[in-house]
Amino acid sequence: MELPNAAYLYTLALIAVGYVGFTAIVLILRQSLGGALSPLDTLVARLFMGWGFLLTYLSILPMLLAAFDLSHPSVWRTSSVLAGISFAVMQVSYPILRGRITGEPTPVHVWLHVIAGLTLGIVLLANATAVFPAAIAAVYLTAVTLYMFQASFAFVQHFSFMLDQLRMLQNKSG
Repeated sequence: MELPNAAYLYTLALIAVGYVGFTAIVLILRQSLGGALSPLDTLVARLFMGWGFLLTYLSILPMLLAAFDLSHPSVWRTSSVLAGISFAVMQVSYPILRGRITGEPTPVHVWLHVIAGLTLGIVLLANATAVFPAAIAAVYLTAVTLYMFQASFAFVQHFSFMLDQLRMLQNKSG
């Protein structure tokens, strides 16, 4: 029996894979315009690709679990635990790695993304307790989708910073 909302999750997985591909294209574009990638740009690119792959896997995870004939609530609870932990690890690790690379404090805009991602991780961990049993699937879908929105917004924001850096480099050399 097909898991309800499977089509939505498959679509989300496709978007996440496209997100990873687009990240790679942006990196190639940056280098082709003459801008070398800084260690921070490399870290951020790895983070965005990691987010995309994580979202892809979390989008197909419920269907994988359903293949084991688990009850639907068990599928959503297990998926919520794994997603919540994954989101928390991804969010906590970035400011630590960023600090190691830059030696600078983490900017406020980055902390806002971290807090948003951690909040979604906490929501998913709470969802695993089936606080709202009738909405357990909807909460999972919403949290994973909002994480995609948050990652997309962070990507656009960092891409803007990369373009600004590239313009400054071109102005200095030209």
